[in-house]
Amino acid sequence: MKFQIAHIITTLALASFSFAASFDAEGFGTSLNGWQKNRTASYAFTDAKYRTHFPTITYSPSGAMFLSTQVDLLADAGKGAICQIGLTFSSSGVLEGIQIKGSINNKALDTGLVRRPEAPAMAPAPAGGAAVTPPRPFHATDEMIAELFTRFDAEMKKVTEGKETMRSDLLSRLAGNNVKSADLSAGLRHNVNLMLQHVNG
Repeated sequence: MKFQIAHIITTLALASFSFAASFDAEGFGTSLNGWQKNRTASYAFTDAKYRTHFPTITYSPSGAMFLSTQVDLLADAGKGAICQIGLTFSSSGVLEGIQIKGSINNKALDTGLVRRPEAPAMAPAPAGGAAVTPPRPFHATDEMIAELFTRFDAEMKKVTEGKETMRSDLLSRLAGNNVKSADLSAGLRHNVNLMLQHVNG
């Protein structure tokens, strides 16, 4: 009897996860120049050098997926940036939340969790007419990414605030390397975009 109950529970668990989102980690690594033996991928992007770590994937009992990876901006003397990208997906593979945490010049950075926004409400239909559609197409994922990097840029300003050598460029130099804040933002966005492309609902 105990065996039958355990078998039923296992079957139900497997059935629930058959509908869960999945992530193609190998494909993600291939898009970043391939995983090395230490399970990192090293590559150049926007005139800067990066290292992305093999992602960690966990699931909730309901099948929601949490995906995270570390992205290092490489510079001499170890004075680069270390950032953690975290994404939460529904069981059907819809992005529900995204966040970046990091350490830049030994200072902490955190965008906070950006949650999926509500779709714009439809305008009330005129008497006898059809409902009026929103003035522009609404893409919630695009809205989330835009909000994430708006917050990221604001956090970067806080992290580098008061630095004489960084007033004109938030990360004008890291140990002699010309690495701009725009490069770091672009590198992280590149990773986010690739992660989203390799999620399967």
